[in-house]
Amino acid sequence: MNPVVWLRPAAEHEAHLAAAVSEAAELFEVDTHGLELAEAVRILGERAPDDLVWILDGVRGELRLPGSVVRPSPDLPDVEAGPLSEPARVVLDFVAALAPAPVGADLLMAGVSDLLGPRAPLLVAGALTELAAFVAPASGESQAWQAICRLEPTAHGVRRAATVLERFLRTPTSLVNYRHALEVARHPAASSQRTALLRAVARGYEQRGDFPAAAQVWGLVAAGGDPADVLAAARREAETGDPPAAIRRTARLIQGARRAHDVRTEYRARFVAALAHDANGSYARADKVFHRHPLIAAQGPEPVWLGADERREVRLARVQALRLRGEYRVARELLDTLLPEIRRAQPFGSHRGAWPVATLEDARLLLLAGDLSRSREVAGRLAGQFARAGWARHPLARGAVAVLVEGEHGAGPARRAAADSVAWFGHDHALTLELRILQAQALSNDGENLEALAVLADAEVRAEAGLGADHPLTLKARQWRGLVRMRLRDWETAARQFEELAPRQELAFGADHPDTRLTRLELGVCLARLNHVRRARPLLTEAVKALHDEHGPWQHWVSTARAATALAELPGPVSRWFTRARAQPRSQPTP
Repeated sequence: MNPVVWLRPAAEHEAHLAAAVSEAAELFEVDTHGLELAEAVRILGERAPDDLVWILDGVRGELRLPGSVVRPSPDLPDVEAGPLSEPARVVLDFVAALAPAPVGADLLMAGVSDLLGPRAPLLVAGALTELAAFVAPASGESQAWQAICRLEPTAHGVRRAATVLERFLRTPTSLVNYRHALEVARHPAASSQRTALLRAVARGYEQRGDFPAAAQVWGLVAAGGDPADVLAAARREAETGDPPAAIRRTARLIQGARRAHDVRTEYRARFVAALAHDANGSYARADKVFHRHPLIAAQGPEPVWLGADERREVRLARVQALRLRGEYRVARELLDTLLPEIRRAQPFGSHRGAWPVATLEDARLLLLAGDLSRSREVAGRLAGQFARAGWARHPLARGAVAVLVEGEHGAGPARRAAADSVAWFGHDHALTLELRILQAQALSNDGENLEALAVLADAEVRAEAGLGADHPLTLKARQWRGLVRMRLRDWETAARQFEELAPRQELAFGADHPDTRLTRLELGVCLARLNHVRRARPLLTEAVKALHDEHGPWQHWVSTARAATALAELPGPVSRWFTRARAQPRSQPTP
């Protein structure tokens, strides 16, 4: 049997579960980077050995865990140590403050050497022999020991353990030490050190790329009320699949900052709230809370008091926000001001820091500009960085895969990528739904329109149920259902779908968003095909202007619009509008 998970106490079981899942994933070499906690537990249960045991303390009946055996932790006997030598008392005080888990020699020596002096190694060896009734070598571990009974820790021992562990977690260390830190942090004697210790745990998990565990621990840290901790917790919630929690957390922070006239905290809270709203597909709300808010207008999008790292983070977020809102040219210009600095700082690329975020935006904007070869090259490099790091499931890695899939001509790569996403994240996850829509596009491009419609219908139902009726992915699935209907020459059904879709897109994205304009063009094409020329003419006239005055260099959008026009086999007079516009293109800068 392999006892993997040992949780306590019930009040903080999510953080302890996240810590234990991290240990188990490392033990069984299961990639859980970038997964939400529930998905990480599910994947671990599928990939771990059949004899996996979850040992629970205080949370029975509250968790659904995979594995063949779930049993409560054994009750360790409560004992009182009799007379001990001073070295044995020092060792026992330190071990008693830690979790019921292996204590490595490095941690043990760090915890007692200051008290025992230069002869500490010899004294510890003798103490462990003296303490054989209380501390034994850890099973399957070399140079590690574990308590075999439960002793009430002393306040001094708890505070010393907190100090040592906080220092230990500043550099890469064994995951079991994170479990020790969580155990020490819950003790009343460590109350003055609790926040600093939990911060160290959360940052350590972030450095490991274990964002679900980091999010759980930041939630504990944020209970202290420090604005920086609250913002860190909200940011992780937005990034690990819980934008509503981030929005609630930042709303309270914004209210407090406004009452205190704390402009900097209010700005930062609004910024994180906008990230959460964008992650939720609510662009209008993000605009209201941040991008178009009077405070941001007064302070500027990048206030002078921002530090260099924070300024770069804000700029990258603005690039993403501009792209999501269809302002591709402005996004490209802003990204180009950032890329040289980021590439100088990380010349060989990385799966950490600003480089992967900027590189994914670069790949997406290249794709939107119609530069398929360069977008695939950039996305491939990014995906390779994450694969080499063992983080293939990270959201940025999956974003790179989506760019690679969209640049493919056949449906095979999209089908395989979607199947991987289903296995890792489930059918209803946004990353899966995005790939399913791309799979449908590829199927339609291959002439498999009926299969494409089936995939789109399933994706739309799931997106609407899980993300909302007006989420961008729901609207994208509806738009492509209309396009596939056009390819089937079902003009009436397509027109009806576009008529219903256009106002929803306008509310969600704005009237000038390329997707909104493309839908109006498609509606015009369908109406013209149905001989509703009077209704079609203003839509097509608007499309000509949009195509050639504003979105000329963005070939991805332009080519889609032209294909829709050609597909309709428009009557001669209408078709000539587009022919004349193409024959006399406006001069446009190269994207």
